[in-house]
Amino acid sequence: MEKIILDNRYEIIEQIGVGGMAKVYKAKDRLLDRFVAIKVLKEQYAEDDEFLKKFNNEAQSAAKLNHVNIVNVYDIGEDLLEGRKIYYIVMEYVEGQTLKDLIDEEGKLSNHDIIDYSVQIAQALKSAHSSGIIHRDIKPQNILIDKFGLAKVTDFGIARVSSNATITYTSSILGTVHYISPEQAKGKIVDEKSDLYSLGAVMYEMATGKVPFDADNSVGIAVMHIQDKAKPAKELNPELSDHLNFIIMKLLEKEPGNRFLNATDLIDSLENQNSFKAQALEETARIPIVVPNKEKKKKKKLKQEETPKSEEAVYVSPTDEEPKDKNKTKSLKIWPLALLALILVGAVYYFMSRPKDDVLEVPTVINLSQEMAVKELEKRGLKANISRTEESDDYDKGKVMKQDPEANTEVKIGTTVNLVISAGREVSVPDLAGLNLTEAEEKLKELGLSIGRTSTEYSDQVEKDLIIDQNPRSATNLQAGSKVDLVISAGPEEKIENIEVPNLIGMSEEQAESLISQYGLVLRNVDYRESEDVEKGNVISQSISEGTQVAPQSQIDLVVSTGKKEKEKDKEENQTGQVKNVDLRLNINNGKDKFNVKIYKLDDNDKRSDILYDQNQTSKDLDESQVLQLNFQAIQNTKFEVLVDDESYGVYTVN
Repeated sequence: MEKIILDNRYEIIEQIGVGGMAKVYKAKDRLLDRFVAIKVLKEQYAEDDEFLKKFNNEAQSAAKLNHVNIVNVYDIGEDLLEGRKIYYIVMEYVEGQTLKDLIDEEGKLSNHDIIDYSVQIAQALKSAHSSGIIHRDIKPQNILIDKFGLAKVTDFGIARVSSNATITYTSSILGTVHYISPEQAKGKIVDEKSDLYSLGAVMYEMATGKVPFDADNSVGIAVMHIQDKAKPAKELNPELSDHLNFIIMKLLEKEPGNRFLNATDLIDSLENQNSFKAQALEETARIPIVVPNKEKKKKKKLKQEETPKSEEAVYVSPTDEEPKDKNKTKSLKIWPLALLALILVGAVYYFMSRPKDDVLEVPTVINLSQEMAVKELEKRGLKANISRTEESDDYDKGKVMKQDPEANTEVKIGTTVNLVISAGREVSVPDLAGLNLTEAEEKLKELGLSIGRTSTEYSDQVEKDLIIDQNPRSATNLQAGSKVDLVISAGPEEKIENIEVPNLIGMSEEQAESLISQYGLVLRNVDYRESEDVEKGNVISQSISEGTQVAPQSQIDLVVSTGKKEKEKDKEENQTGQVKNVDLRLNINNGKDKFNVKIYKLDDNDKRSDILYDQNQTSKDLDESQVLQLNFQAIQNTKFEVLVDDESYGVYTVN
């Protein structure tokens, strides 16, 4: 798709990634003069109407998120390419690498970096969860780290759609299953704590360089998430702090209720080392449990010298070197205290582990409609009370904006949850026609509105980059915090000089090259292949299809026929010389880390025919003098041409 222009606005530059349901490209927004990332749906999903509907709804929800640690969604669109519709999302372009790439490079991250990145990711989750959006696919591949160390989470909301289409237990999604929560693996409804579990798996990998669970197939990994307990991260990385080890293992608890309450609670624990309780747990574990030997009671009246050795208490200090009779007396004094400690420990265990049939966690009902929130609470055995309404720019009219008790709080069945309902705040949409984007943004901001999707249209009446139309129309009453979609003038149509690629198939190489130049395109590569159908010297195929609209000076590749394959007998008759081993030394000084080397056999007219060598090389293949040594076989007296990255390095003869 290189150099193709989507919607007469987004110029595709290069592919930068491939996911389960889309390919990602770096592109140039010609209207706003900035780089963007464009996610183009793969063909199999672009033909599913139900999927497209969900995809658009979720993408629009994700577009409402605005946080420094979340990749912004700018636009959603569709276009016609080579006779078929393609669907795409335009996102913020982040110059950097994925967290997965960083882990692969460094193996294990430092305690400082783990806390830094984890807090940033948790901040992104906190923002999304407060808007009622669960990510569902937190993994290092979905976290981008820019050149300044800023972490940005991408694909918010998209996982809800892709879960039905791509998250199945097959080897193709092995990377996703490595971070899936137990409840998601069971197919249960997930909430914000499922995202926290996945973040725990990501932190585990940052700390150890390994995922918590691994197996030969994705089903095995999912079962391990459900059943197995992960090995403590500190065992794999002794340099990991107790503080971080405690947090990671708490996040990886099988039961959601045993994890952190929410992203806010996690952030507090990450930023405040004094808040974690691992040290207290370690101290509790050190309390010695002493079981008195009952035989001592029976024989306590015997003389000390007659007391057999086997009648010592179970608890014996390894450093105790006092006489046995003193040990015996001390043991008798210690065991009542030890028994008391044992009773206390048992009581604590009982009260912590006993089933709480009358206690449950308050669900999140923020951003639900009043009706849905009441139903959700009553379904859980709770009561709902509408305490008041408040004006809000952040929540639509009729949506829950506050709840008390807060989500994840443990309460008794029948507890009343007080809800604050948004009354919204309606404003009149201003007339934006004739303004540029900056002016429109300032005018909307004053009213508590913002710019939504932007599209372009050609116009002979409205100057380029000025607003032609808007939706909703001016004077419409709209909820504060809403977005206004704009149509921007691209100027007269003739100003954008897109080129329609001509049909080059069947032409001679010389004719095709001439026509490419006439159309303002650039011939990049010519490959030669045998063909039973296309005459020697004529074009078999072209890299950009006929009729495709591309930018001027776009590069195009050709495949040219070398004619029909010679019969073995004819080849033998044509071989007048002996096969020679060719030792070729090329001085490569192009400064590139990677380059391609091709060697073509030349015919009697010095035209390229058979290809003798075609390999990608790296700078590691060069010796200290930047010389590349190649070895191949050719017939004596054969003439051949050497090309490096399609640049000729001379013609040679085998002798």
